[in-house]
Amino acid sequence: MAACSPASSTDPLSTQERVTMNKHFKRILVPVDGSAGAGRAAAYAADLAGTVDCPITLLFVYHPDPNRVMGMVGLPRERIEEISKEAGAKTFASAREAMGDTSVDIEEKVIWGEPREEILALADQTEALIVMGRRGLGQMKELMVGSVSAGVLHTSKRPVTIVN
Repeated sequence: MAACSPASSTDPLSTQERVTMNKHFKRILVPVDGSAGAGRAAAYAADLAGTVDCPITLLFVYHPDPNRVMGMVGLPRERIEEISKEAGAKTFASAREAMGDTSVDIEEKVIWGEPREEILALADQTEALIVMGRRGLGQMKELMVGSVSAGVLHTSKRPVTIVN
């Protein structure tokens, strides 16, 4: 796994500042869902990653609502995986557009599961800084059960940055 490393001498951060930042994380994890908030988080992460020369993982956690799952009953597993990959591809394209032209190393990952749990697990596994939007696409659900970003913020052992 590539870790963050010192950048060029024209970089605004000193070597000491960069070393201090880099000991806290080896990559930046950006959970994305196609929302404007996720786009802002992706853009922020790209700027930060360029400054500290750190790779990014864009994470799309496919967690269909119960109505959608009912429509998938009887579909072969391969088709369900294809649907989740298609949804991920659209979401990644939106995030990459928000990030603009960047030379940062970007990995894309699609996982099926509960978003908060999957974000936390991958962040722990990859020693990542989590950068995510404050609000995603599930704003009505958020009012009833709490947002994914709040859940991640309050339970993560890794550093978390919430972008408005």
